[in-house]
Amino acid sequence: MRFGFLLLAILLVSSGCTSVQNSDEKPSFLLSADGNLSLNIPPVKTSSELIEGAGNVAGEEVTFMSFAGNVSSILISPSHPVAGIVWAPGAGVPAAGHRDHLLAYAEAGYAVLVVDIRGNGGKTPGYPLNLKVDYEKLISGDEWPQVYLIAGDLISAERYLHDRFGSIPVWAVGESNGGRYAAQAVAADPEMFGYVGISTSGFDRQGDQYEGPAKSFLLSVDPEVLAVRISPRPSLIFHSPRDPIIPIESGKKLAAALGDSAQFIMFNGTHGFDGEVDQILIARLNSPFG
Repeated sequence: MRFGFLLLAILLVSSGCTSVQNSDEKPSFLLSADGNLSLNIPPVKTSSELIEGAGNVAGEEVTFMSFAGNVSSILISPSHPVAGIVWAPGAGVPAAGHRDHLLAYAEAGYAVLVVDIRGNGGKTPGYPLNLKVDYEKLISGDEWPQVYLIAGDLISAERYLHDRFGSIPVWAVGESNGGRYAAQAVAADPEMFGYVGISTSGFDRQGDQYEGPAKSFLLSVDPEVLAVRISPRPSLIFHSPRDPIIPIESGKKLAAALGDSAQFIMFNGTHGFDGEVDQILIARLNSPFG
């Protein structure tokens, strides 16, 4: 869906920019006036349970015991992957909704960790994207905005893949709203190898219309603003000309903001992942510009 109205609904409150200073001992974030967000996400405990296994491919449910509640995820992987993927589903899609089509990635040598996004209706508690509520949490100083928590969840997922499988390249892939969360995670995490956005976009820098903490917050969640921190790492931006939810022009603007390290790829579906996108990604993630 298009989110301009959500941005315009942000409350403008007379308040200084709220931030939590970085610390090695506790989770924290630091938000600058220009929307530059730094996240300090300490290591989290995890548990895993085998779901299924066939040949060289296994499926597991992995739970991250984060400071803001448990986060569920599904790992589908071969024994010795050549690369890893942290996958952020679109709005309303739980992690379990991706199990079947991601088997092809594991069979091709990729370890895919699908995070059950907070508020998507899966096992992980939360509320659907609501920037107004998140902004109120920011200025109150009592809670983290959920959009920041989700980016932290994706960073924890990247670390899990590296801890488990070693020094493989790990991409963040997100579709629709998940593409925005994935962009935040890549921008804040230098260990991410690259970024893939499917049927997603930025927010047209609408934060520039505001002042103070509202401006800082809106810029900090806008992939077009985050692009300078993602580049020069590789990015693949997929969009369909027939997308009924986010216009293809918005996807092109995001790719342009990412610069020469990004490739814009049109596909024949509508909105979100499909078989064509899967085929291209499976072929390209090991050699994005090959």
